[in-house]
Amino acid sequence: MTRILVTRPGGATPRWAALGTVIEAPLMRIEARAWSRPGVEPEAIALTSANGVRCAGGDAKRYFGLPAFAVGAATADAARAAGWRDVRAGADTGAAMFAIVAAAGLTRILHLAGVDRVAIAYPPGLTVEVREVYAAVLVDLAPDVVAALAAGEIDVVPLYSPRSAAAFAQAIDVAGVKRATLRLVAISPAAAVAAGAGWRSVGVAAAPSDEALFAAAAMVCDKAP
Repeated sequence: MTRILVTRPGGATPRWAALGTVIEAPLMRIEARAWSRPGVEPEAIALTSANGVRCAGGDAKRYFGLPAFAVGAATADAARAAGWRDVRAGADTGAAMFAIVAAAGLTRILHLAGVDRVAIAYPPGLTVEVREVYAAVLVDLAPDVVAALAAGEIDVVPLYSPRSAAAFAQAIDVAGVKRATLRLVAISPAAAVAAGAGWRSVGVAAAPSDEALFAAAAMVCDKAP
């Protein structure tokens, strides 16, 4: 059975287990940050990560009645679970989400975001207030995970961002693990580039979304020994 190393905090959803044996080894620790409300009340909320939903805390409750635009199904599900009543999903990227917001005729947006995020060019007419509600802090791979990698007990590694891809590559090199033993699946071309060369294979998701990453990983797992 294919052995999959999931490096995203909370990323080992039950569907990953359908592809093989899952080993969780987060490369980052999510830390909530204090944030302040904008001076002008927003018309809608932008959510680009489930971490942003979870780390926004009690201060976000005042906005539960506003439309919440979410990137990806996981973010939308987290928003509904938190208490947002009007969650609008369907966008795979932040740029696509803000285009949908603009098309809805909304102009004042509050984006609950992470410290490290992809830069977005907002559509004309949008005023976006960004509040950084969480930070993703890099952590070392656990010794038992490094041992499993060195022993060839991991087959496939999904990588969720350029930052985590670069961190994983560095951890592998420091540990002396041979890159050629591992198949990577990157969420974007940028993440694939950040991982560097020398791997057994590097697959790239068709779109920068959790759903596309899972689909790409499923194809790789079908080919893995």
